[in-house]
Amino acid sequence: MILQNDDKKNSLAYISHILPFVVWITLMVWIDDGVISYNIRTLSGIILLIILRPWSWYPSIKLKYLPLSIFVGIFIFIIWVLFETPWMISTFPNINELYVRLFVDFSNPFSLRDLYEDQNLNPVPFMTIDDGVNKGLHEFNPIVTGWLNFTIHMIGSSLVIPIIEEFFYRSFIYRWMQGSPFYKIKIQKIHWPLLIIVSLFFSISHIEWGAAIICGLAFGVLYLKTQDIWSAIIAHGVTNFLLGLYVIRFDAYQFW
Repeated sequence: MILQNDDKKNSLAYISHILPFVVWITLMVWIDDGVISYNIRTLSGIILLIILRPWSWYPSIKLKYLPLSIFVGIFIFIIWVLFETPWMISTFPNINELYVRLFVDFSNPFSLRDLYEDQNLNPVPFMTIDDGVNKGLHEFNPIVTGWLNFTIHMIGSSLVIPIIEEFFYRSFIYRWMQGSPFYKIKIQKIHWPLLIIVSLFFSISHIEWGAAIICGLAFGVLYLKTQDIWSAIIAHGVTNFLLGLYVIRFDAYQFW
Protein backbone atom coordinates (compact mmCIF):
# COMPACT_ATOMS: atom_id res chain seq x y z
CA MET A 1 0.00 0.00 0.00
CA ILE A 2 2.83 2.41 0.86
CA LEU A 3 4.54 1.59 -2.43
CA GLN A 4 1.32 2.24 -4.35
CA ASN A 5 0.90 5.58 -2.61
CA ASP A 6 4.47 6.53 -3.49
CA ASP A 7 3.90 5.56 -7.12
CA LYS A 8 0.75 7.68 -7.22
CA LYS A 9 2.57 10.60 -5.65
CA ASN A 10 5.41 10.31 -8.13
CA SER A 11 3.00 10.16 -11.05
CA LEU A 12 1.12 13.24 -9.87
CA ALA A 13 4.36 15.16 -9.44
CA TYR A 14 5.52 14.34 -12.96
CA ILE A 15 2.14 15.03 -14.56
CA SER A 16 1.68 18.37 -12.79
CA HIS A 17 5.05 19.61 -14.06
CA ILE A 18 5.06 18.12 -17.55
CA LEU A 19 1.48 18.08 -18.86
CA PRO A 20 0.82 21.87 -18.91
CA PHE A 21 4.04 22.41 -20.88
CA VAL A 22 3.34 19.58 -23.32
CA VAL A 23 -0.20 20.81 -23.95
CA TRP A 24 1.03 24.38 -24.49
CA ILE A 25 3.67 23.30 -27.03
CA THR A 26 1.32 20.84 -28.75
CA LEU A 27 -1.39 23.45 -29.22
CA MET A 28 1.20 25.90 -30.52
CA VAL A 29 2.24 23.39 -33.19
CA TRP A 30 -1.19 21.98 -34.07
CA ILE A 31 -3.17 25.21 -34.21
CA ASP A 32 -2.12 27.93 -36.62
CA ASP A 33 -0.41 30.72 -34.77
CA GLY A 34 -2.70 33.66 -34.17
CA VAL A 35 -5.03 35.33 -31.71
CA ILE A 36 -7.43 32.38 -31.38
CA SER A 37 -4.54 29.96 -30.98
CA TYR A 38 -3.01 31.98 -28.17
CA ASN A 39 -6.37 32.36 -26.44
CA ILE A 40 -6.89 28.58 -26.54
CA ARG A 41 -3.41 27.98 -25.13
CA THR A 42 -3.94 30.50 -22.37
CA LEU A 43 -7.30 29.07 -21.34
CA SER A 44 -5.98 25.49 -21.49
CA GLY A 45 -2.96 26.48 -19.41
CA ILE A 46 -5.10 28.13 -16.75
CA ILE A 47 -7.39 25.10 -16.50
CA LEU A 48 -4.51 22.64 -16.25
CA LEU A 49 -2.66 24.70 -13.66
CA ILE A 50 -5.77 24.99 -11.49
CA ILE A 51 -6.42 21.25 -11.72
CA LEU A 52 -2.83 20.02 -11.33
CA ARG A 53 -1.56 22.70 -8.92
CA PRO A 54 2.21 22.17 -9.47
CA TRP A 55 2.90 24.76 -6.77
CA SER A 56 1.60 22.32 -4.16
CA TRP A 57 5.05 20.65 -4.26
CA TYR A 58 6.79 23.82 -3.06
CA PRO A 59 6.89 26.18 -0.08
CA SER A 60 4.90 29.39 -0.34
CA ILE A 61 6.40 32.48 -1.93
CA LYS A 62 9.21 34.23 -0.07
CA LEU A 63 8.34 37.91 -0.30
CA LYS A 64 11.80 39.01 0.83
CA TYR A 65 13.06 38.07 -2.63
CA LEU A 66 10.42 40.12 -4.47
CA PRO A 67 12.66 43.16 -5.15
CA LEU A 68 15.42 40.92 -6.49
CA SER A 69 12.94 39.06 -8.70
CA ILE A 70 11.62 42.32 -10.15
CA PHE A 71 15.17 43.56 -10.76
CA VAL A 72 16.13 40.35 -12.60
CA GLY A 73 12.94 40.55 -14.65
CA ILE A 74 13.71 44.13 -15.71
CA PHE A 75 17.32 43.21 -16.49
CA ILE A 76 16.31 40.32 -18.76
CA PHE A 77 13.73 42.50 -20.51
CA ILE A 78 16.49 44.98 -21.34
CA ILE A 79 18.74 42.20 -22.62
CA TRP A 80 15.88 40.79 -24.69
CA VAL A 81 15.12 43.97 -26.64
CA LEU A 82 18.32 46.03 -26.35
CA PHE A 83 20.00 44.99 -29.59
CA GLU A 84 16.81 45.50 -31.61
CA THR A 85 15.63 48.80 -30.16
CA PRO A 86 15.10 51.75 -32.52
CA TRP A 87 18.01 53.45 -30.75
CA MET A 88 20.38 50.55 -31.39
CA ILE A 89 19.24 50.22 -35.01
CA SER A 90 19.84 53.91 -35.73
CA THR A 91 22.97 54.41 -33.61
CA PHE A 92 24.79 51.08 -34.01
CA PRO A 93 23.29 49.41 -37.10
CA ASN A 94 26.27 47.07 -37.51
CA ILE A 95 25.88 45.73 -33.97
CA ASN A 96 22.15 45.30 -34.54
CA GLU A 97 22.72 43.40 -37.77
CA LEU A 98 25.42 41.20 -36.23
CA TYR A 99 23.14 40.33 -33.32
CA VAL A 100 20.16 39.51 -35.53
CA ARG A 101 22.22 37.40 -37.91
CA LEU A 102 23.93 35.38 -35.17
CA PHE A 103 21.53 35.24 -32.23
CA VAL A 104 18.01 35.36 -33.68
CA ASP A 105 16.26 32.38 -35.31
CA PHE A 106 18.87 29.61 -35.41
CA SER A 107 16.57 27.77 -37.85
CA ASN A 108 17.51 30.44 -40.41
CA PRO A 109 21.15 31.23 -39.56
CA PHE A 110 22.99 34.36 -40.68
CA SER A 111 19.78 35.94 -41.93
CA LEU A 112 17.92 39.07 -40.91
CA ARG A 113 14.45 39.01 -39.43
CA ASP A 114 11.54 39.28 -41.86
CA LEU A 115 10.43 42.51 -40.24
CA TYR A 116 9.26 44.26 -43.38
CA GLU A 117 7.21 43.39 -46.39
CA ASP A 118 9.92 44.26 -48.91
CA GLN A 119 13.67 44.75 -49.11
CA ASN A 120 13.30 48.53 -49.34
CA LEU A 121 12.34 48.58 -45.65
CA ASN A 122 8.83 49.70 -46.34
CA PRO A 123 7.61 50.74 -42.86
CA VAL A 124 4.90 48.11 -42.82
CA PRO A 125 5.66 45.36 -40.28
CA PHE A 126 5.84 41.79 -41.51
CA MET A 127 2.74 39.57 -41.12
CA THR A 128 0.29 42.44 -41.32
CA ILE A 129 -3.29 42.36 -42.56
CA ASP A 130 -3.41 42.68 -46.33
CA ASP A 131 -6.73 44.42 -46.87
CA GLY A 132 -9.80 45.85 -45.22
CA VAL A 133 -10.16 48.54 -42.60
CA ASN A 134 -7.18 47.16 -40.64
CA LYS A 135 -4.83 46.93 -43.60
CA GLY A 136 -1.20 47.39 -42.57
CA LEU A 137 -1.80 46.54 -38.92
CA HIS A 138 -0.46 43.45 -37.20
CA GLU A 139 -3.02 40.81 -36.27
CA PHE A 140 -2.05 41.09 -32.58
CA ASN A 141 -2.57 44.85 -32.55
CA PRO A 142 -5.35 45.63 -30.02
CA ILE A 143 -6.96 47.88 -32.63
CA VAL A 144 -7.48 44.71 -34.66
CA THR A 145 -8.07 42.09 -31.97
CA GLY A 146 -9.80 44.26 -29.40
CA TRP A 147 -8.48 44.94 -25.94
CA LEU A 148 -10.03 41.77 -24.52
CA ASN A 149 -7.91 39.55 -26.75
CA PHE A 150 -4.86 41.70 -26.08
CA THR A 151 -5.46 41.35 -22.34
CA ILE A 152 -5.78 37.57 -22.67
CA HIS A 153 -2.48 37.55 -24.53
CA MET A 154 -0.86 39.56 -21.75
CA ILE A 155 -2.26 37.17 -19.14
CA GLY A 156 -0.97 34.20 -21.11
CA SER A 157 2.52 35.60 -21.61
CA SER A 158 2.91 37.35 -18.24
CA LEU A 159 1.24 34.84 -15.92
CA VAL A 160 0.42 31.47 -17.47
CA ILE A 161 3.55 30.70 -19.48
CA PRO A 162 5.99 31.88 -16.74
CA ILE A 163 4.37 29.44 -14.31
CA ILE A 164 4.33 26.60 -16.84
CA GLU A 165 7.90 27.12 -18.05
CA GLU A 166 9.53 27.72 -14.68
CA PHE A 167 8.01 24.61 -13.13
CA PHE A 168 9.01 22.61 -16.19
CA TYR A 169 12.49 23.93 -17.03
CA ARG A 170 14.01 25.39 -13.88
CA SER A 171 12.49 22.96 -11.39
CA PHE A 172 11.55 19.69 -13.07
CA ILE A 173 14.14 19.27 -15.84
CA TYR A 174 17.03 20.61 -13.77
CA ARG A 175 16.34 18.26 -10.85
CA TRP A 176 15.20 15.29 -12.96
CA MET A 177 18.62 15.21 -14.62
CA GLN A 178 20.12 14.75 -11.16
CA GLY A 179 17.92 11.89 -10.00
CA SER A 180 14.45 10.53 -9.40
CA PRO A 181 11.98 11.27 -7.98
CA PHE A 182 12.95 14.79 -8.94
CA TYR A 183 10.97 16.53 -6.19
CA LYS A 184 13.14 14.87 -3.55
CA ILE A 185 16.38 16.22 -5.01
CA LYS A 186 17.82 18.78 -2.63
CA ILE A 187 19.39 21.79 -4.27
CA GLN A 188 22.69 22.34 -2.48
CA LYS A 189 24.64 24.30 -5.08
CA ILE A 190 24.48 25.35 -8.70
CA HIS A 191 25.31 22.53 -11.09
CA TRP A 192 26.53 24.69 -13.97
CA PRO A 193 26.70 22.05 -16.74
CA LEU A 194 23.10 21.03 -16.07
CA LEU A 195 21.95 24.63 -15.78
CA ILE A 196 23.56 25.44 -19.14
CA ILE A 197 21.92 22.40 -20.74
CA VAL A 198 18.51 23.44 -19.39
CA SER A 199 19.04 27.00 -20.63
CA LEU A 200 19.98 25.74 -24.09
CA PHE A 201 16.88 23.55 -24.11
CA PHE A 202 14.81 26.57 -23.01
CA SER A 203 16.25 28.67 -25.86
CA ILE A 204 15.03 26.24 -28.53
CA SER A 205 11.43 27.36 -28.10
CA HIS A 206 12.31 31.04 -28.56
CA ILE A 207 13.15 32.95 -31.73
CA GLU A 208 15.56 35.21 -29.81
CA TRP A 209 17.60 32.18 -28.77
CA GLY A 210 20.70 34.15 -27.74
CA ALA A 211 18.78 36.28 -25.27
CA ALA A 212 16.83 33.20 -24.17
CA ILE A 213 20.02 31.46 -23.05
CA ILE A 214 20.92 34.41 -20.84
CA CYS A 215 17.32 34.48 -19.64
CA GLY A 216 17.40 30.79 -18.74
CA LEU A 217 20.67 31.17 -16.85
CA ALA A 218 19.43 34.23 -14.95
CA PHE A 219 16.13 32.66 -13.90
CA GLY A 220 17.90 29.44 -13.03
CA VAL A 221 20.49 31.13 -10.81
CA LEU A 222 17.74 33.19 -9.18
CA TYR A 223 15.76 30.05 -8.32
CA LEU A 224 18.79 28.13 -7.09
CA LYS A 225 20.14 30.97 -4.98
CA THR A 226 16.81 31.89 -3.39
CA GLN A 227 15.52 28.30 -3.16
CA ASP A 228 12.20 29.83 -4.22
CA ILE A 229 10.64 28.86 -7.55
CA TRP A 230 8.26 31.81 -7.25
CA SER A 231 11.21 34.18 -7.54
CA ALA A 232 11.94 32.81 -11.01
CA ILE A 233 8.24 32.88 -11.92
CA ILE A 234 7.90 36.52 -10.87
CA ALA A 235 11.06 37.54 -12.74
CA HIS A 236 9.81 35.72 -15.83
CA GLY A 237 6.41 37.38 -15.53
CA VAL A 238 7.93 40.85 -15.15
CA THR A 239 10.06 40.31 -18.25
CA ASN A 240 7.12 39.17 -20.36
CA PHE A 241 4.82 41.91 -19.07
CA LEU A 242 7.34 44.62 -19.93
CA LEU A 243 7.88 42.95 -23.29
CA GLY A 244 4.15 43.18 -23.97
CA LEU A 245 4.17 46.90 -23.16
CA TYR A 246 7.22 47.35 -25.39
CA VAL A 247 5.52 45.51 -28.24
CA ILE A 248 2.49 47.76 -28.24
CA ARG A 249 4.52 50.95 -27.70
CA PHE A 250 7.00 50.37 -30.53
CA ASP A 251 4.89 48.18 -32.82
CA ALA A 252 7.48 45.43 -32.26
CA TYR A 253 5.15 42.46 -32.73
CA GLN A 254 8.03 40.22 -33.80
CA PHE A 255 8.62 39.69 -30.08
CA TRP A 256 5.12 38.24 -29.69
